[in-house]
Amino acid sequence: MPDSSSSRRGSRLTVDDWLNAAMQVLISDGVGAIKISRLCERLGVTKGSFYWHFTDISALMTALSDHCRAVEETARQMLADLEKLPPIERIQTMGQLVSDTRRRSVEAAVRAWAETDPTLEASVVALDHTVFEVARTAFVELGFSDVDAHARATALVYVGIGYMQGGERVEAPTEDDKRIFVEMLTRR
Repeated sequence: MPDSSSSRRGSRLTVDDWLNAAMQVLISDGVGAIKISRLCERLGVTKGSFYWHFTDISALMTALSDHCRAVEETARQMLADLEKLPPIERIQTMGQLVSDTRRRSVEAAVRAWAETDPTLEASVVALDHTVFEVARTAFVELGFSDVDAHARATALVYVGIGYMQGGERVEAPTEDDKRIFVEMLTRR
């Protein structure tokens, strides 16, 4: 995501501008790197602009945590909406969602932060449970026993988490990789 400082100079920043800048830092360098001075530099403004919107860094972090929980809830709703698709399409779509580069970056950053933020961790856990349940239901609808559906859903969840955590260290799956993985999971 490009630095927005050049486009924002001379105009008033919004809370969303600050949250977007904080999110960019969270994604690139982690939660510990989010500092008022760094955000001001990124946005090309003084600390006075920061204090116009937030009382302190803690207030920003609370707003950012709320924002991340909303992102997780949106993802949960998107997954729930997949229930309308046929089971194999549901599984394929889940694979497409997890392999989206931007989504992967955001999700990996949120998961890392969730290690130290219990409310954010609860949102991540809820998302994982939704992913699992949507997948398990799809496998049951494909005629797999509860035990087999559970195992396949577990594999899908852990492959997705592993891919997100692998980040740039692991080559992105090709379309053939995704197709073969779905075939392996749905094969009897």
